[in-house]
Amino acid sequence: MSAQAVAEWILDANTCFLIGGGCSACAGKPLIEGLTERVKKNLSDEAKTVFSNLNGTFGRAPTIEDLVNYLLDYRRLLSSKRTLDDEVWTVGEIDEEVHAIQRGIVDAVGTKWEGSETHKRFFRRLAGQKSRSVCDIFTLNYDTVVEASLEDLKFPSIDGFRGAENAYFDAEVYDEPPSGGGRFRVYKLHGSVNWVRDVDGTVRRRPWDPPERRECVVVYPAEQKYVQTQYGAYETLLSLFRRRLREPKPNNKLVVLGYSFRDEHINVAIEDSIRDEKSNLTVYAFFGPEEDPVAQESRLRELADRCKGRFNALVGQRAFIGPGLEEEEWETVKFLDLWKFENLVEVLVGEKHEPKLAVHSQGN
Repeated sequence: MSAQAVAEWILDANTCFLIGGGCSACAGKPLIEGLTERVKKNLSDEAKTVFSNLNGTFGRAPTIEDLVNYLLDYRRLLSSKRTLDDEVWTVGEIDEEVHAIQRGIVDAVGTKWEGSETHKRFFRRLAGQKSRSVCDIFTLNYDTVVEASLEDLKFPSIDGFRGAENAYFDAEVYDEPPSGGGRFRVYKLHGSVNWVRDVDGTVRRRPWDPPERRECVVVYPAEQKYVQTQYGAYETLLSLFRRRLREPKPNNKLVVLGYSFRDEHINVAIEDSIRDEKSNLTVYAFFGPEEDPVAQESRLRELADRCKGRFNALVGQRAFIGPGLEEEEWETVKFLDLWKFENLVEVLVGEKHEPKLAVHSQGN
């Protein structure tokens, strides 16, 4: 019964999704730790020194995104000074470093337009829900696995752009009525490896260019930290995320997959939406185990307490937080390791079943 309950959260017609890097691991894409190690190798000596002195969030090791955040914060401070004689960096040097990091991210993530069989099975299952007129997919990933998988399936979808080879960002496309049924709306909250920014500030989606021509890659957090104030793509997408979470749908749900809740902007958007007086949003999140499981569980329980029973979290095989499952149900489902995207998809398509409690009784 518990696996069926989990499937019902996901397959409900009023469920939207937030997909993080963990869901792209099955497609061979690096997690943030692996991405950091690959990009870090090509940093300048000055950037490596800065990185070695950074703290990560929630007690984890710093990532390449933390470094870019730091550099852009430093850039804003430099821009406010009259003289820079006593500074190690110049504004131009920071821009060059950030652009080099962006190019390193693109190289590490890869630009091959290729879908994932796991993603295709997931989207095929969602599209099979006849009561669902449109499905909102919010993703934090730079890769194009989601878009390529939907295209392989020939499922109609929109991603915020108008046009084809030189498409331009126009958020109004998300408000246009769905046509053909079963359409997916994809919101790339952190940008993408196939987005570029023109000299006039227009964000465009283009086929992969040679590295020497790709100087204005739009990937998080550079877009978030200072480009957004001029061009608005990041803030617009985040606003659409907030708006969707607050929609007055009956049994409105957000299912979170492959995201560890380490982005403050995303976390605030989710928590504020749950706690809004007019909201009926309930969140179901799937977490893999972290290095410090006690700290992880404590952090998530504090979040759940603030959300007054409308935040549910499956944390590895360690704990279920929230009212969504009874204790007995959790005991039967935890060994399925549903925080792994491929395992969850197997449950949805009916290929993975709950183990018998007696088989695992010695490990409890």
